[in-house]
Amino acid sequence: MNRKVVVKRLKKKEVGREIVISDIHGNLSLYQRLLQKIDYKKGEDRLILLGDLVEKGPQNLQLVRFVMQQVESEDVHCITGNCDFVAKNILYNYRLPFLKSVLSVRKNSLIHEMASEIGIEMDRMDMDEFAYALRKAFLKELSFLNDLPHVIETETTIYAHAAIENEETFGDDFREVMASPFFFTRPISFHKKVVVGHIPVSEYCDSIARFDPLFDGTKNIYSIDGGNMVKSAGQLNALIFEKDHCMSVHIEDQPVYRVVRDVNPSIQIPFYINFNQGKIDVLEEQEQQALVYSEHHHRQFWIDRAFVKTFGNDLKGTDYTNYHIPLKKGEHVHVVFTYSNKAQVKKNGFLGWAFLEDLEPV
Repeated sequence: MNRKVVVKRLKKKEVGREIVISDIHGNLSLYQRLLQKIDYKKGEDRLILLGDLVEKGPQNLQLVRFVMQQVESEDVHCITGNCDFVAKNILYNYRLPFLKSVLSVRKNSLIHEMASEIGIEMDRMDMDEFAYALRKAFLKELSFLNDLPHVIETETTIYAHAAIENEETFGDDFREVMASPFFFTRPISFHKKVVVGHIPVSEYCDSIARFDPLFDGTKNIYSIDGGNMVKSAGQLNALIFEKDHCMSVHIEDQPVYRVVRDVNPSIQIPFYINFNQGKIDVLEEQEQQALVYSEHHHRQFWIDRAFVKTFGNDLKGTDYTNYHIPLKKGEHVHVVFTYSNKAQVKKNGFLGWAFLEDLEPV
């Protein structure tokens, strides 16, 4: 398998908008709603999709076919992400035992949907025979994902799924641009704008979690993965360049609630537990809460047991926040989930919590 970084070069967009969306993850309906919300215009706007088209969402095969039509008839360009690699696994019989182990615990997958459409089951077949059957039935869709470049470059901007190593070669191996983690924190800067997805932006947060795109002007890096289909509070982001201006628009699936009274929390020192720094030690347990210690935050605190989950050998307090979010009567928030007498809520891309008595469903 050729592991060189494949680059597609485009001329700078002189008229209309250049719209960038990352990590759709098989959520076709949300993607279509986002295109409608930003008033995407075929033939006028350029659309760049930053990879991870598939996996984890419920409409993977439909999403691939929809995007294939867009690429064929519109100014739409895609790069490949690490989750899109399942196409290469099937096409090249590459690490099929590993693929099977992943798919055995991944409920939503392009591969499951393909198998279902032709009436076969992975667990009832040899993996070589299984892959052959999928290649025979879905060669067009698999080849589309397989042939996507790893980087798109214009005169002003470099687009990659996860990272680039430099502005000349971008990387020596496609894994460096497709799957390298935490690019936004690297001590490196670029002359051109660099736009990536891959890591939900909330994973860069320690105090108040946000899900809108991040920009570091000293590095010239945009990170735009809103955690769609990965985080319960996730959203799908669109970064929009037009002439010398940049803006972002997002859409989410969580139910909408109306605020019934003003909420002005007392002064607090907010903190947020992301997944990668989420390890906790339980010091004391009660029926609904646990007293835990976070080495990353150097503090102990009470946390609702709904947030305490096991990952391998570790306990994590993933996506917990103590941020009691300020609210105004009549405004709308998105409820991520409820626990005890509280709700975790999102407001304008930020994550916090509120008392259920302060909210009513719309």
